[in-house]
Amino acid sequence: MSLPLLEEEIGYVFSLPILPDFLTGYEFVKFYMDINKGKIQADRTIEEYFDIIRFEEADRHRLIKGYSHGMKNKIQMLCFIISRPPLILLDEPLTSFDVVVALEIKKLLREMKQDHIIIFSTHILQLAADLCDELVILNNGTLRQIPAETLHSPEFEEQIIALLKDEDHD
Repeated sequence: MSLPLLEEEIGYVFSLPILPDFLTGYEFVKFYMDINKGKIQADRTIEEYFDIIRFEEADRHRLIKGYSHGMKNKIQMLCFIISRPPLILLDEPLTSFDVVVALEIKKLLREMKQDHIIIFSTHILQLAADLCDELVILNNGTLRQIPAETLHSPEFEEQIIALLKDEDHD
């Protein structure tokens, strides 16, 4: 049985973050939690959420205007971690994070994919191999599904590169 997906059931993280520069990170996350009160589980405090993404205490209370690209991306990711929509769309989700935060986010995504649909775009083949159950390649405007056995084979990267080279020269 399939049900229609409502707009509010989709979470999206932009590759170029769009956040209100006039708020602090803390104010924005608190506002986000307040307006989504009826939709989120109150199992963590705002401080615990910030700790998940390793957001420094002092940075939480600085204006978003002064945040780096990576810090803004962390705030965006935090919103879907808080609201946990059934469908999550991510555009290059880990590219602006340091290694420690990227590993934490990967761990969270693995946990969340058990009861969420997560669709993301990436140019990092290892990330796709680590997180994906299914893989689709977009090359020259054409989508091509990659067999699951390819995704989990030791020659995964070589096979994808060969596929992309072949398609580029058709």
